[in-house]
Amino acid sequence: MVRFAAIAFSGFAFVASAFAAGPWDGTYVYEQGLGKGAGGISLFVTHTLTIDGPQCRLKAEGYQTNERIRCNATVKGDRLEVSFQSFRDGSTVNRFGVKEYTINQPLFTLARKGDGIVTTWQGYNRNGIDTAGLPTFRKL
Repeated sequence: MVRFAAIAFSGFAFVASAFAAGPWDGTYVYEQGLGKGAGGISLFVTHTLTIDGPQCRLKAEGYQTNERIRCNATVKGDRLEVSFQSFRDGSTVNRFGVKEYTINQPLFTLARKGDGIVTTWQGYNRNGIDTAGLPTFRKL
């Protein structure tokens, strides 16, 4: 009986480890300030990245922005590369019929640096604001 319990437990441990969360799994948010608008109102776009293994979703909402992207998340050493798969509806063109990205095009790469995360922007359209060297995504 003890032997059966040991075998059953080791099988359970194996299955549990197969479904364990990856090192990057979770939700990340980047609140992008776009400066001041008319009347001195601060303008923002919130980018929310949700990672679940090799699949991810990227949502951008805010000033003149409402975009949903299905993406791939690929771990490369200590970095995570996020690449375009489609828009939420499965299309490769945005809601205006414009092809912004190609399938598997790298959008950006995340890397851990100390307690923070560094973003290397690639093909992702972020309203043309330069964020080089500034904090971007943070894990919730």
